[in-house]
Amino acid sequence: MTDRSFGLTDNLIHWQMLRDRASAGELSVESDVAQRCDRACEIYLLDLSRMLEMTKGLSRPEAFGNLPSAQQLGAKFHRLAVGEEGSARFAIKQQIEIIKTMREFFRHYFASVEAVDSATAATVEALSPPR
Repeated sequence: MTDRSFGLTDNLIHWQMLRDRASAGELSVESDVAQRCDRACEIYLLDLSRMLEMTKGLSRPEAFGNLPSAQQLGAKFHRLAVGEEGSARFAIKQQIEIIKTMREFFRHYFASVEAVDSATAATVEALSPPR
C-alpha cells in the first residue's frame, strides 16, 4: 500500500482485487479471522442500511422558504444530502458496495473450505472398508 489515503472508489477496487486473487487461489484468510470479519461486515451493512434509509429525511428544500437565496440554500443542502455524486446518500451507497465486496472476499474462504471438506469426506469414504 502507498502513503496516499484511499477514496471510496479506490477501496472498492482494492477489495475487488483481493476477492479476485482469493478466487484464483492466490490469497487465503485464516478461518477464525474470516468468520469474525464476515460478522463485522454483516453488522456494518445493517448500520449502513439504516443510515441510507435515514438520508430520505435529510433534505426538505421547501423548508427554507420562498426567497430566492433560501431556495438556493435549500437546493444546496438537498444536493449534499441526497444528490447523485458527493452526497451523503451517494457515499453510503458506495460504502455498502465496498462492504459487500469485502464479504465476498471473506465468504470465498467459506466456499473453499466447504469444497475441501467435501473432497476429504469423499476420499475418506472411498478408503473406508465396506461394512
